[in-house]
Amino acid sequence: MPERIDLSERLFNLTCALLVSSNGLSKAEIFATVQGYKESFRSGEDNSALNRMFERDKVLLTEAGIAWRSFIPKEAMEDNQEYRYLIANEDFAWPKGVNLNAKQVALLNLAAQVWAKASLSADANRALHRIRAMGETSSASSFIGIAPRIRTHDPAFLPLSTAIESGSRVSFDYLKPGETQPTVRNIEPWSLQNIGGQWLLIGFDLDRDEPRNFLLRRVISEIDIQDVSFDPPVNGEVNKALTELERHKSTQVAIIRVEPSSAAWFHFDLSSGQTEFNINYMDLHLLAEELMEFVDEIEVISPSSLIELINYNLERVCDAHA
Repeated sequence: MPERIDLSERLFNLTCALLVSSNGLSKAEIFATVQGYKESFRSGEDNSALNRMFERDKVLLTEAGIAWRSFIPKEAMEDNQEYRYLIANEDFAWPKGVNLNAKQVALLNLAAQVWAKASLSADANRALHRIRAMGETSSASSFIGIAPRIRTHDPAFLPLSTAIESGSRVSFDYLKPGETQPTVRNIEPWSLQNIGGQWLLIGFDLDRDEPRNFLLRRVISEIDIQDVSFDPPVNGEVNKALTELERHKSTQVAIIRVEPSSAAWFHFDLSSGQTEFNINYMDLHLLAEELMEFVDEIEVISPSSLIELINYNLERVCDAHA
């Protein structure tokens, strides 16, 4: 059973698709690529329910102030009745005469950083890659600021944010790669940071008596917020931990070769003519998971440990479906 997509996420995915497509999308292209429609779309069959949903969604976009357009391409025959839909960039601009003070700008910058890294779901990203593969070149960064809400798709994010704000100790089960049993971590949470596209918790590990960082992707239990407070970290400790994380990331380099104009090429936002690039990563296993999605379109040049890990993951997939 596919994951249920709620109305707000479907409307957001539709808005992204119409923004990224400079030439517009037909109904069939929308139904085939946009999460929230594509689960029910059947090519060549009766899609009247999807058509009714799309008509309702267009009304909702209009009520939300989003100026979508429909048109028949000029190059089409006069009897062509297939409309295309888009949202022009100039219709999605900052309202004239609206000014922000310094505090409001700072808050928007912070929200944009969170939104840019965390809110666009993997399904929405895959839909955008498919649309770009049709020949579109707009950047997903243009979506910053249109979010109806900030989402991270990491269940631990909100409770950890609450614990950080209240200065409360937490505990959770944490599963490291290569291990089969999780360990309980008792932490004084300091800060949530996005490094290399991954959310991490920086905090003081009470059992190991030292600062540690934890990938939210590896937290496999609910966050237990304890009724025990702690003093905030000494000035500079969080910055020191961040510096060490950035230093670690800078030393972890993979060399990837991709097919031009493929979904992988768009995913990594390469420039025209570029097919080989270096990528810094925080976690080898998570990078391998990301690259698995494009395994037919990429070649890993180095490191050898990444090549071995991807091959191992492919063998596990083959064994599971043998």
